[in-house]
Formats: sequence, C-alpha cells, structure tokens
Amino acid sequence: MKPHVLLLLLLLPAVSCTAEKQTPPAVTATGFVDRAKDAGFIQPNHTGVFDSKPYLVSTKGGGCLSLDFDGDGDVDIYLVDGNDYELDSEGRVLTRQKNPDARNRLMRNDGNWKFTDVTEGSGLGDRNFGIGGAVGDYDNDGDPDIFVANWGKNTLYRNNGDGTFTDVTEVAGVAGLENEATPCATFFDADNDGDIDLYAANYGDHEEFMLRTGGKPAGKMVHGMFWVMGPGCYVAQKDRFYRNNGDGTFTDETETALKDQVPSYSFQPILLDVDNDGDQDIFTAVDSMPNHLWINDGRGNFTDQAEEAGCAVNEVICSSAGMGVDAADYDQDGWTDIVLTNFATDVNYLYRNLGAQGVLLFEHDAVRTGFGVGSWEKVSWGVGFRDFNQDGYLDVFVANGHVYPTTAPDVKTRGGYYEQTPLFYFGEGPPHWGFRESSEKGGPGLKIRRLGRGAIFDDFDNDGDQDVFISCLNSVPLLLENRLPGMGNWLKVGLQGTKSNRDALGARVLVEAGAGRIRQMREMRLSSSFASSHSTLLHWGLGDARKVDRLTVTWPGGKQQVFTDLPVNRTLHLVEDAAQPEPVNRE
Repeated sequence: MKPHVLLLLLLLPAVSCTAEKQTPPAVTATGFVDRAKDAGFIQPNHTGVFDSKPYLVSTKGGGCLSLDFDGDGDVDIYLVDGNDYELDSEGRVLTRQKNPDARNRLMRNDGNWKFTDVTEGSGLGDRNFGIGGAVGDYDNDGDPDIFVANWGKNTLYRNNGDGTFTDVTEVAGVAGLENEATPCATFFDADNDGDIDLYAANYGDHEEFMLRTGGKPAGKMVHGMFWVMGPGCYVAQKDRFYRNNGDGTFTDETETALKDQVPSYSFQPILLDVDNDGDQDIFTAVDSMPNHLWINDGRGNFTDQAEEAGCAVNEVICSSAGMGVDAADYDQDGWTDIVLTNFATDVNYLYRNLGAQGVLLFEHDAVRTGFGVGSWEKVSWGVGFRDFNQDGYLDVFVANGHVYPTTAPDVKTRGGYYEQTPLFYFGEGPPHWGFRESSEKGGPGLKIRRLGRGAIFDDFDNDGDQDVFISCLNSVPLLLENRLPGMGNWLKVGLQGTKSNRDALGARVLVEAGAGRIRQMREMRLSSSFASSHSTLLHWGLGDARKVDRLTVTWPGGKQQVFTDLPVNRTLHLVEDAAQPEPVNRE
C-alpha cells in the first residue's frame, strides 16, 4: 500500500461529514443575515460612551476571538470588552474599571445558532480595559489558551481543559508595562522549535498623554463636532517579542529579536511566510507611520524590510492609517499577498506579492483589482480573505465604523457616517484576478450600520461555509449567517503538529482540484483581521469540483505529506507524521 494511502486510512476516525445545512423556517432571506439577538448576544461592548470619545484609546477596542475552548466541535466566541476610566485633577488614571457592567465574555456555542454566556466560573471575566487578543496553545497540551491585549498590563489565561481558565500572566512573564497600550497580538513559532512565541503590538503612551493634558478632553471642534486628537500626539511605543521557554514561561527578547525597531503606533500583526523560505515572518499594520515587515532569519531574529519590499507605505509614499490586516494567495501564484484596512479618505490597500518574479517586492493592486471601490468614505478595521460563496476564488469582507462621534448616527462626518455598513467583495479568477464590490447585494446583514471593529470568519453553524462575527463599539455585535446563493463544494482541514507546535502555526496546505482550475494555498495562522483571532480550521471553496485531486501539507520546518483523491464537503483532521515519518514521494 502506498504511504499516503496508509496515512489517510489511519486518519479516517478524525474525518467527519457535516450534515446538510438546516435553517430555521423563520430565516428566509439570502446573503448575510444577522442572527446575533436570537443567538444570545445581547450585551453591548463598553468602551467609553457612544457619543463621547475624548481620548484615542476609547475609539479602539472591540476585539473578538473564536476558538473551540471545550473541544466539542463547535466554534465558541470570546468577546474582549473595554471600560471607562476616571482621572484625578492632574490627569492621572485612577482606574480603568469604572463601569461595573464591563467585562470580557465567553460565549459557548450550543449549536443551531444558540450561544450561552458561560463567563461566570470560567475565570475569563476580565474587567480590565481590553482592546483585543490572541488565541494559541502556548503549552502544547491540546487546548486553546487566550492572551488578552489591554490598555495597561496584559493577561494570559491557560486553558485547564475542564471549561475553566487560570490567569498565569505573572508566572509566564508576558504582562508588559502599565503605561503600554496593546491593541493586538499574535502567537507564532519564530524559531520552529515546537512551541509558540508571542508578538504583542503596542500603540502609544496614553498615561503620559493624559498627564500632559491634565485629564481634559484632547481634540478640536470641527463643524460643531469634537475630533479626538490623532496618534501623532502620543509617544509611540515599541512592540514586544516574547520567546517561549517551553516550561510555561516566556523571555522578553524585544531588543535582540526585533533589530533596530522604531517605536510606532502598531495595530494588528500577522504571521506569514512572505519569502517562501520555510520560516514565519511578521507583517504589522501601523497607524500613520510605516508598516513593519519583519523578515525572519530562521532562528527567530528579525529585520524590518517593509520599506525595501514596498509595503511600508502607499503608492505615493505616504504612511497609511493601517488598522486591520489579512494575508492570502488571492491570485494562486504560490506567494502570500496582503490586504490592509485604512482610515476614511484613503482606500484600503492590496499588496500583491511579486515573489514569483524572483524578488521580495509588493505591488499596490487595489485600484487595478477593484478592491479599493467603496472604501473611500469608510473607516475600516476587521478584514478577512475567505471564499464565502465557495466558487474557488477568495472574497474579502471588511468591517467599518468611524471614530468621530456625532449626536445622531445618521449625521454625516468627515468621510462618511459615524456608524457604517460593512463592505463585501466577490473574488474573480483569471485572467483578471480582481474583486467586485457587492455589498448592496450581500443580504440584509450588510445594511446594518454599526461601529464595526474586530471581525472573525468561521463556520459557526457547522454547515461548511464561512459566517461572520463583528464586534461593535458600544453596541451589541453582529453575527452574520452566510446564506449566499449558488454555493459550491467545500473542504475544511484541521492540523495537529507533533514535532511542530501543536497548532501547526506556520504550516501551509495546498489544495488542487477541478482539473487544475483550483490551486489554493492556505497558511495556518490564528490572529488576523483587527484585534481578533480565529479557530484552527482552514477552509476552501471548491466550486463544482467533486473531489480534491491533491492536498499537500508542508509542516513548519519543511516536511511534507501528500494526499490524493479526497472527498469534498468534509472536515479532515491531519496529524503530523501520523503514519509515515519520512516525506511522502510527490511523484
């Protein structure tokens, strides 16, 4: 028997069929349909108050994390909540826990679009001023742990495997400093040693700013509206890199690992292998300063090459207001591309990786592809490359919401409404490899105005397609069921590292189907979008393909496993070296 056949047979107990989609009769609309209220999401986010944003930190937040915390096969949701704050007469922050109703919440997925708040007793009801977070199995014990990114010291929760979590921040050594504002983070295996490290992105020193301004609202009146002061008024901070010691602790190696780092207003970092050399690099979206592209030397030490690679700024050599970010090979050339969300009066960016031409260089491709359409009046945050209609080509979803409050949501502000609707683009294949803005035809869920921030894309009802969850500032979230018409076939893949890190972060999976029409590569990452993190299942749309011709897994470190003639509309869980310790012959 061939090695890859034997491997597949041994994996069959972990292969599951998903039942055909069952929709309650009350839901008849097509496209994206909001299910949040019926699902149990009735608690609003608390980040300052809706119409008073005197400091920049109160315009951020709304991070959301999806994970299967209890291992029951359903994707659960963890909501990161903000708070309000009190100041003394000199502007010193007395507390960030002013609002007693504000706390992070763990929502357990019970199936059939029902979620239960199980925060009480879970150990996860953090009442700090939360902004975002990251999920990752940092101790390689098989269940997901949670890092919460706060204004002030951060928090790391270890999953105990029984539905509860333990705060291990001080022991682990990843709290950071009291004056740091950490909006986003990501776990990744920087040195491919089998345990995951942590990159915490920092923004600006809000403590120093409040002390300098005496605690008074910092901004200016424009057309009768208060505009909060922008990032340039804050002292920028350095991001932090924590190396995992493999014993439950981390070592802060920021100064040695992130060479010549320039302090910046950092938002979302993501892992990606941008140069196809087998190690994990980091791209970080930065607000009003050049973005970072940290190239890994293979040992977990990094050099920022964003400027040389052409992804530090926009095409007219100006810094963007980069907030959210995702990465994928949208044009199926084998090289990872980057999408970056921006502030109003600037389009969202699409950086196309020109690595196929033998150079580490990105081309600005938003205008040619049509991806910039519709974003000029939006303040965009969470973003995701996904194949929502499962035709074999990647689509893009963007969450939006302004930062300048008004007395009513429908009063125009600079660049658009305060509360805003999402953007949705259908991906188009060769020869154009572009995007078609289709928000108006995307269903009733795309007509709802909110202060969108974090966004996650997962299969919340286990029917095979990708749904959307948007965390909304000072409001209840959106939970959008995907009911797009004309759905194609699909495949979902979960990976379990053995020699690699348990989450297989940094692994690549190439799916080939449809007699060569589909050749899609996915990288295993959890953190992306804005202040958000996703579950560990990778998803492919397969159009009318009736089988997967070939699936190739490249594990961190370079070892490959190959499978052929796989069924569609299935979820596969693949374990590293489960049956064959040597790379499978690809012939």
